[in-house]
Parts: sequence; C-alpha cells; structure tokens
Amino acid sequence: MEKNIVAAPYLSDQNRQKDTQELSGHTDHTAVGTSLSGQNPQIPEQQIQTSTGLHFFPDAQNNDFRNAQITNVAGNLNIIKGDNGLSSDTKKITADMIASATPAVPIVFTGREKLVEQGVTILCQQAHRFLAILGAGGMGKTSLAIHIMDSALSQNKFGERCYFIPCELCKDTESLVQGLIHVMELTVQENKSKQRVLFDYFHAANSALLIVFDNLETPWNHGDSRIAVKNLLEKTAKYDKVSLIVTMRGPDGPGDIPWERLGDQSGIPTLLPLPAKEAFKAFAKLQSSDDSESQIDSLLYQLEYVPLAIRLSAQHVKKIPLEALIKMWEKDKTSVLTEGRVPGRLTSVSFSIDLSIQIFRIEGRTLELLSTISFLPDGIPLWVKHLDQMFPGEGLSVNVAALLESSLIYEQNEGLKMLAPVKEHVHSNYPIGQADVDQLEMFYGLFLKNLPRNKKEAQPGLQLHINNIEKIYKAQISSGHSKTSSIAAVKKMGGFGRFHSVSIGLIDLILEKDKNVQKDDEVDLKLTRAYRLQWMGSFHNAEAQIMSVKDCLNEEGNVSQSEARILGRCYDILRSIYYAQTQYDKAINMTLQAQKYFKQSENQWAQANSMRWLGNIYFGQSRYKEASDMISEAQQLCQQIGDKLGIAECLQRLADIYLMQGKIDKAINMISDAQKQFQTFGNQMRAAECLLSLGEIYRKQKKYDEATEMIMRAQKQFEEIGDKRGVANCLSTLGRIYINQAQYGEAVDTLSNAQIQYQNIGRIVDVAWCYQHLGMTYSLQGQYEKAKEAFTEALEFLKGFPGEKYKIGCTLLDFGYLFFDMKDFGGARRKYEEARDIFDSHGQLGRQVDECSQALAELEEAIK
Repeated sequence: MEKNIVAAPYLSDQNRQKDTQELSGHTDHTAVGTSLSGQNPQIPEQQIQTSTGLHFFPDAQNNDFRNAQITNVAGNLNIIKGDNGLSSDTKKITADMIASATPAVPIVFTGREKLVEQGVTILCQQAHRFLAILGAGGMGKTSLAIHIMDSALSQNKFGERCYFIPCELCKDTESLVQGLIHVMELTVQENKSKQRVLFDYFHAANSALLIVFDNLETPWNHGDSRIAVKNLLEKTAKYDKVSLIVTMRGPDGPGDIPWERLGDQSGIPTLLPLPAKEAFKAFAKLQSSDDSESQIDSLLYQLEYVPLAIRLSAQHVKKIPLEALIKMWEKDKTSVLTEGRVPGRLTSVSFSIDLSIQIFRIEGRTLELLSTISFLPDGIPLWVKHLDQMFPGEGLSVNVAALLESSLIYEQNEGLKMLAPVKEHVHSNYPIGQADVDQLEMFYGLFLKNLPRNKKEAQPGLQLHINNIEKIYKAQISSGHSKTSSIAAVKKMGGFGRFHSVSIGLIDLILEKDKNVQKDDEVDLKLTRAYRLQWMGSFHNAEAQIMSVKDCLNEEGNVSQSEARILGRCYDILRSIYYAQTQYDKAINMTLQAQKYFKQSENQWAQANSMRWLGNIYFGQSRYKEASDMISEAQQLCQQIGDKLGIAECLQRLADIYLMQGKIDKAINMISDAQKQFQTFGNQMRAAECLLSLGEIYRKQKKYDEATEMIMRAQKQFEEIGDKRGVANCLSTLGRIYINQAQYGEAVDTLSNAQIQYQNIGRIVDVAWCYQHLGMTYSLQGQYEKAKEAFTEALEFLKGFPGEKYKIGCTLLDFGYLFFDMKDFGGARRKYEEARDIFDSHGQLGRQVDECSQALAELEEAIK
C-alpha cells in the first residue's frame, strides 16, 4: 500500500482527536473525523447542538432533505431536491457533508442494552463479521449501530478503524465509494480507480476494521444501482479484516452475505413499556407523579412504543401539558409527531413514512393494499389464506413483498400488521377506496356465514378478525354503503359472549342510522341488545331496554301469537336480569309470565327452557325437590322436541342437585355425560361449568390435586369466552380448596380476589359468600377480630336477600363456632339459635337444623 494513503477514523469516546481542517464555508458542518460525541473543538457549542443534536434511536441522522419539498399528487410521492439533496453529480458529496450527517452517541438510550450486547458479541466474540440491523423507520437502527461501535469491546478490536457512511446522501456505488474515500481519508492518484484504491487499502490492512453503512436502503433502491451496490458490498466482504454493519429498512440484509441479524423476524422491535416510559420522561424532563403516570402509559400504548414517535411526542410536553398532548394525538394523530419547521427523517414521523413510500416505489395497487391494511385494526390475519379474497388483484405476493421490504408493514403470526404511527399517517394521507371497503364487507359477510357451528372451534378464528369486522360494519352502516346484511352479521356474533360489546355497538348504530329497518327487525335487535347487556352485567340498561319494548304492547286485551312471542322473550330476559342478581322471587314471577306467553305462541323450545330456568332458581334457593321435579319435567319436553342441548343442560343441573344431596356417584356420571355433549356442541361456557362442578366433586372427595386441575381448566375457558362470573366462581372454589388444605394465606388472597370480581359484576350474594369463607379462614388461623369483621360484612350484605336462607344460616352457624372458640358462650348460643330458626323456616334444610341442634348440645356440655 502506498504510504500516502491514510485513514481518518470514526473515533471513540476514549480516543478523541482534534480536527484542524478548515470548514471551507460549511458553517453548519463538522469535519471528517467527527467524534461520537460531536465535540469538535473548532465548532461553537450552539452549532454542535444543531448539527449533531441528541437523538433517540434515530433512523437517519441530519439528512440533507432539509431544503427538499415533498409533494403528494394523486397518491404518488415526489421529492424535489434542494441544494443539499441527492445530486446527479456524486462529486458534490463532500467530507463535510458526510461529517454533518454523522450522529453523536445518543445520551437518552434505554431498553436496548441486550441488543447492543448481542451485536457486540456477534462482531467481537463470535468471529462473525457481518451484522444487519433491520426494521422500519424510526425504530432506532442507527443508534444501535453507534452504541455497538462505541462499546469497549468494539474499540479494543477495531480501535480507530471504525468508519461510518450515512447512505442517505448516496444514490449509487460511485457515491458510496466516494464516501468511503472521504471518511478513510484515502488519496486517489490520477488515472487510478477509486475502487482499486479502496480494495488495496482493505488488502493491505493488518488490523480489523469496521464499516457501518447506515440507511443503505437509499442507494439499494435507487434506479438500477442495486446490482452495483451488491457487488461492492460482496467484494468488500471478501477481505478477512473487514467487518460490516448495515442498517436499513426491510426484513433482509443486502446481497448474498451471511448477515447476522438483530431483533426478531421483522427486525428491531419496538420498546417495552417500562423503558419507553423512562425515555419519554427523559426527553420531556418530567418528574414522576401519580397524575401523569397513567396518561403517559395511555399515550405510549397508542404510539405502540415506537422510539422516534416517543422522542417527538415528548418534545411537546416541554411546551404544553401532557393532557393536551394526548388530545392532540387523538385528534391530529401523526401531525403532532414532528418538531421544527422543516420536516426530516428525524423530525417528522410522516416525512419518514413518505420517504419509505418514495424510496421503495410504493404506488398503484401496492399503495392501495397499504391503504387497506392501514384501514384494518387487525391488519390481514392469515394473509396467505385470506388476502386474495379480502383484496383481489394480480401479483398480490409481489405487492406484499414490496411492502415488507419497505418495513411499512410487518408479518406477525402469519398476519400482515402495521405500527400505529404508520397506520394513522397512511390512513389519513392515502385513504382506502370505497370499492375496497365494499369488498372487505363482502368478505366478512361470507366469513361470518361460514363460521363453524361449533362455537369453541369458531371463536379463535373470529377473535383474529373481530376488530376488522367492527370497523368495516361501522363504516358501512354509518355511510349507508352496506352491501350485505349487517343485521345477519350481528345475529351471527350472538353465540360469542366475549364479543357482545362489539355487537351491541353495531346494534346501536343500526337503530340510529338505518331508517329502512323493518319493525320486526327493530324489535328483535332491541331484545338482542337487552339480552347481551344483561350478560355483561349492565342490568339497569338491559331492564330499561326491555321496558321500552314491552310498553309498546298491550297485555290487557287479546294478544296475537307474534305479540305473545315478543312478550315471552321480554319476560324471559327480565328473568335473566333478576336471576343474575339473585332476586329469586322476582325471577320466579318473570319465568311464570314467560311460560304463559311461550305456551300461547306455541314455542315448545322456549317453554322447556323456561321450565329448566325455574328449576335453576329453585336450586339457587336450595329447594332441591322442586328443582329436581322441574328440571326432570323440562328434560322430558326437550327429549320430545329433540333439543339435545337442552337435555345436556338438564343433566348438568340434575348433577349439581345430586352433588348437594351427597349423591356423588350419580353426580359424576351425569356431569361427565353433560360435559361430553357440550364439547360436541362447542358450548364452551356450559363445558366449563361442568369442569367447575367436577372440581367441586373432587374437593368434597378430598382429591385436591384433581380438583385444582379441573378448576384451573374451567377458569381458562371462562377467561377465553369473557365470562366474568365463571372466572369468579372458579376463584371462589379455589379458595375453598386452599382452606381444606390449610393453605390459609393463599385462601385469603384468592377469596379476596373473587370477592372483588363478584362486586364488579353486581353479584352481591356471592360477595357475601366470599366474606363468609374469609371469616372461616381467619377463624381457623385464630385471627378472631378479622373473622368477626368478615362474618358481620357477610350478614350485612345478605340483609337485602332474605330468601337466601341457606347462606344466611351457614354464616350465622359459623359465627357461632367463632364465639365458641373465643369462649363467648352467650354469643355462640344466640348465633346457633338464629341459624337453627333460619334453616327450619326454609323447610328443606333438615340436615342443617340437626347440625345447629348438635352445636347447641356441645355448647351446653362445654358450659357444664
């Protein structure tokens, strides 16, 4: 190598060198050899802040688009170059321009430590030489590269031989080579190829050197330069002493080089919530406060923890309150993710997104696909299966490949997704066409129609699409463009309790917007809405909806068959409302009214269902004989009309009755048969209830491991379908299992959790029952005062439910046992006698009456 070829390296913080070059009129540029901190002694401090300001995971640094104008005409982005833009004459790329575009080490840097460690290990400890840092714009690829370069291990290996090329200044191989010549301070003799000079330097290198090609997507996607850029990279990679880092948008590293990648399949991930919050506070210079914590969490969640969006949004908090910023985001979306007057890669999320659209030539049907994905909250799930039906067109795989390469979308769990800032910008600036919305509605109409009849099989698939379905139908109903029956779609979602809130929202919109809805459909929608509201625990609103329907009908005169059908449904839903609140007397009256109208409308299925529910109410009141008789009668009617699901529901309740009567073997056989049938029908809620009953059986048999397994399985299923009461029932049963095993700490925690869950859904009697079991737990631990408080709370709640004689009696009896343990024999006698009288007034609790009599006898013996 010639002696006059000298490298001017990208210096570390540990090895600063002064640069004495003249600025040559570039008053806002640093010179070649800029240190990682940007602290060149010849540049005033304020100028350093302008040219190498602190950036949080910047994707490109101080690019020369500051004087560029961006125009968006008919969906096609154009960049009109200014004085500092890409030029057709690559000789205009100077050392000063490169130095100015070279970043400092970001001071605010959180949540990326493991990625830095991984990158350093790849380059310095595993003998790999090629590291690709990939992903969308604004994810912090450049900052990762800088921190990897600046690490102690990298400096030990490469020393001053680290070279950084800001490729956003380069459009082709010649400009890349020119940039390398500049940063390495190589001298090119006349009539000698620049590439030859470069490769001679690599060949003669005695020590390892590192080159970072930052934002390589610019030359990689410019014109027809890809082959030449590929050749340059692969030729460079052949030299053993050369290690490479590339940062670029897209899922794959360039060329056939064996790149080691950071991050996941889609490249660098977004930040985790905690480091994202730390970064936001650091940029905004916010102190922790209870008021701001939840607001920050909400904003960062909406931004999907995208680093550039975090930094840009945080800048506003220095000037306006956090609450105002959140409102700005909700109203104006990505327009708030900018700083300064002139947009750039690092100062505007929108600019960064449009730049990707321009660089990767996203246009025509590909741009329309991007718009469609931005419109859909769930993206395109299982895109290989669904894309051609949701978005018909030629060459769709090529379109998807182009969008994946641009990192404007990413693939996750076999679906195509889009980050929130990208979604908001694309949806605002490249809105979906009505024809594509119509096509999506047609797809989802068929999708819902063809769902498996087995609800358990259907729910996972529906879960993937539910937000898209809601968005599509709301848009079509609101605009009056519906091409399919939105009412049919609402009905199809009826069997999925988890999605009741979605269907209620659609019902409200249909009733508000659709002036042509038929009267029968209107009534049906209102009753459907009421039923789903009560299922969700919104009892007052459900009752008000029923009354609005019922009040339009005259029950005094002759009632037609169609009117009887409507009234039967009204009273049946009212029964559900009162039963869910354990208002059993009202529930019985409503059930009897429903039965009357179901008979008049000759609806045998509804008759059998109301009879079964009457049996359920008797069971809830511990009136087991009436319950058994009524359920058996309902079972016979179900068999006559061939209602297999109704038969299974009757078996389930009969098993529960046998369990309470101590007939364990009968209960096990019945509940097992019922569970198998529910699984066949795909009725996940009923199957989970059977698991819960089996868990209770095992608990009574002291098979606690089996009991716990059954309860945990049931709880998982209840959680999947969104059944809050079912989840609370599981927690309550688990609490009793812990009591039986003397695991009192776990029992208290679990029962307290169940009590909160019941309170949230208005199950007051169940809240009282949790307090009763908490009283038992504290009593067993000898914590008598806590036990007294718990029993007192339970009785206070039960005052409003005098029909709950079994639960009131049990609470009084256990309260008496507590007084006995405390040697308060007078208090014990009073509670025993009160419990005996309550049980006796019930009429079917003779065993409990005997238990009170025995307790009183033992008390008298203790007193003697």
